[in-house]
Amino acid sequence: MSAASNIHSLLARLLPERIVPLPAIPRRHLRLFAGVGLPTQWAVLGERSVLVSRLDEAVDVQAIYSDLRIQALQGNPAVLNDLGWIWLNGRYWRADTALASHLLRMAALQGNAAAWYNLGQQHYFGKGVPVCYANAAQYYRHAFESGLSHAAAALGDLYEEEVCETDQDWQVDAAEAYAWFMRGAQRGEARCRFEVGYRQLHGLHVRTDVKAGLYWLELAAGAGVMQAAEELAVHFSRRDASRYLDWRDQAIALGSKLALTMKLEDQVQP
Repeated sequence: MSAASNIHSLLARLLPERIVPLPAIPRRHLRLFAGVGLPTQWAVLGERSVLVSRLDEAVDVQAIYSDLRIQALQGNPAVLNDLGWIWLNGRYWRADTALASHLLRMAALQGNAAAWYNLGQQHYFGKGVPVCYANAAQYYRHAFESGLSHAAAALGDLYEEEVCETDQDWQVDAAEAYAWFMRGAQRGEARCRFEVGYRQLHGLHVRTDVKAGLYWLELAAGAGVMQAAEELAVHFSRRDASRYLDWRDQAIALGSKLALTMKLEDQVQP
């Protein structure tokens, strides 16, 4: 029997023909719930998943699942990841974390970066498995090596996190955190660019480098990171009136309450 036949046979046993529906949930509540991890389209293109939109508005979720099951039986790694993500969170039908883990591993071993990331999320949050930061870090590294730049932000956060569980063998390492943020920044990950810029601007665990810090913050703000625009507005508020106003207004456009407060204060000053 060929490898493809073996995979099809395994998936046919793993994937139920019918899903177990969730209790009725108001659509507005469903849209607010994201759970953990990423569907493939969010991970690859950085945009809202067409699948998520279809499921959010679906009248017959079973029909969509049946179509996904057919694609999964063909070994499609993107669909295996998406199904694993759904079963991990229990967003559209009842969660099954064991099944989610099987599907995510199958997708990851076929090179799906989002699946590696989702396995990291599963072990970080302890969804059906013991919380294990070491395992989460290993999966995040695989995700980054497979092309998912966002995994660098997860690793940076992980190396800065104080672990409360006494059985966790984990060591905070600010230098390692910065190194991962820098790797992500160099690949164009907006959140990582903010983290690098903030640290360089303020000399946080690294040598102060205002010029480099502003460079990374401007790239992050240009990509829509509100906190980066806020930092730039604060920085230029006493240095360059024109640049201050530009970044203040951009931060407001991105939803910053801090920048809006700054504008109100500017209006009442003589």
